[in-house]
Amino acid sequence: MGERNKLAVIGDPIGHSLSPLLHNTMAQELNLPYDYTARQVTVEQLADWVQTVRQEGWSGFNATMPHKLHLLDLVDEKTEEVVYFGAINTVRNDKGHLIGHNTDGDGFANMLAEHGLTFRNARVAVLGAGGAAGAIIRKAVRDGAAAVTVCNRTVEKARSLCREHPDVLHAAALDTPLPGDTDLLINTIPVGGNVGDDALANLRRDCAVIDILYAPPKTPLLLAAEERGMLAVNGLGMLIHQAILAFAFFTGASFDQPEMARILYKTTCNLTKSGVVSS
Repeated sequence: MGERNKLAVIGDPIGHSLSPLLHNTMAQELNLPYDYTARQVTVEQLADWVQTVRQEGWSGFNATMPHKLHLLDLVDEKTEEVVYFGAINTVRNDKGHLIGHNTDGDGFANMLAEHGLTFRNARVAVLGAGGAAGAIIRKAVRDGAAAVTVCNRTVEKARSLCREHPDVLHAAALDTPLPGDTDLLINTIPVGGNVGDDALANLRRDCAVIDILYAPPKTPLLLAAEERGMLAVNGLGMLIHQAILAFAFFTGASFDQPEMARILYKTTCNLTKSGVVSS
């Protein structure tokens, strides 16, 4: 058996990550010699991990929280996506030269497209202003959203994000009624935040509701949206599509990405019905 190329996802915590399943499935489907594992890496261990990747010749790695910002100072090169989104979730090792990349924004947009949705000319409301929200909000602006309302408990944090594009982005408190002409409502607040039907009170039935969580597959917000006859979408598609883009970046492989997404949905459907899993 030939030499295998090493890939990983790092995070803290990382125990319930679906990324090894996704990437190993892609490697198997494409008959490529890659092995992908999950590695528990704390912030204090991150610099040492990066050196290990260089010295041991790892092909690359993905990063989830809390590493997406810390990696900005540890890579040798940043793609345009990293410069724009201000975070790294994918690192490729080219003979010791580490290239940071970001697949979160395009992964989210590809998930939207599966459901016939787009940011183009859309009026968007985003609940939360953390790292995931930042990627989605910046992608919405880049893709031509008409307006984005950013709602957060700490309004100043929302205002800080909105200063980047004040012509499109608007900050609001989390309990502020959402604009009635909202086309896309996107929740990035953890399930413990108990975002539910109150957020939907002012919205039309044709507003699509997306929760970036995928375990449980139906959060209180999505259940409330379904009861109102609204399109309700969880975040599994975002995870799958960002993984597909990352695998292509790692390997340089060209493949039918929509077909690969179908394979990965089938592979993960049973695992996401119970328990909490992460990227």
